[in-house]
Amino acid sequence: MHCRFVFSSAALALVCAAAPAQAQTVAFSPFIAPSGGPPSFKMKCVTGKPYSLASKTSKSTRLADGTWTTTVLEERKMRDSEGRERTETTNGSGGATAVSLTDPTTQTIVSLFLFNKTAILTHISLPKPPTPEQEARSAEIRAKAAEYRAVHPSGDTTALPTRTIAGVFAEGKRRIITLHAATLSNGDPVRVVEETWTSPDLGIPLASTSDDPRGQKIAMTVTDLQRTEPDPSLFRIPADYQITERQN
Repeated sequence: MHCRFVFSSAALALVCAAAPAQAQTVAFSPFIAPSGGPPSFKMKCVTGKPYSLASKTSKSTRLADGTWTTTVLEERKMRDSEGRERTETTNGSGGATAVSLTDPTTQTIVSLFLFNKTAILTHISLPKPPTPEQEARSAEIRAKAAEYRAVHPSGDTTALPTRTIAGVFAEGKRRIITLHAATLSNGDPVRVVEETWTSPDLGIPLASTSDDPRGQKIAMTVTDLQRTEPDPSLFRIPADYQITERQN
């Protein structure tokens, strides 16, 4: 089974390290229940390709007076041979760590709160097969979306030179996203430029940038990557944590 870590820096919501409950995982393929009920999805994974990495993400925002403010987050991510993942996030000043665990073998997502040794264990329900009516409706929506994209293209993608990042080969691409509903002060349309370098073997981004001319720049770089098996205990809830279980 294969899962792709998708990083769109223009849409990146930086997780506040002081609020661990906001930590999120990307190791899933979302599915919105056609009935309008709670979302469900089949978690995907990559097996047999363990790693541990450290990365830095900076988000710079232009203020009304023309000055810039920058927030820096440091992350550690790891995956074991079974496809389980762990993400740890801190701010650049050494703030509190947000930790999330995903386990596709048990369809669970865990948020660990280090300050009070508690954990929220969420069981992810599997999507139900759609009815023929739901299939027909989905096909109609896809057709309309394809028709709209043909008339209003939003992205222009080109290949970038390959790079070696943290000792790992990475393929690059540049995507220019035109926001037709937004314009700059001079009347020009907003064009967000995204660049991403991805390891085709591991299926994860190793570096990315986003430049929004309205005043936002985001950059992520992997600073260290080890392709060894992580400690199995890092993918389990510590024994002294109080656990609250939920069903999505």
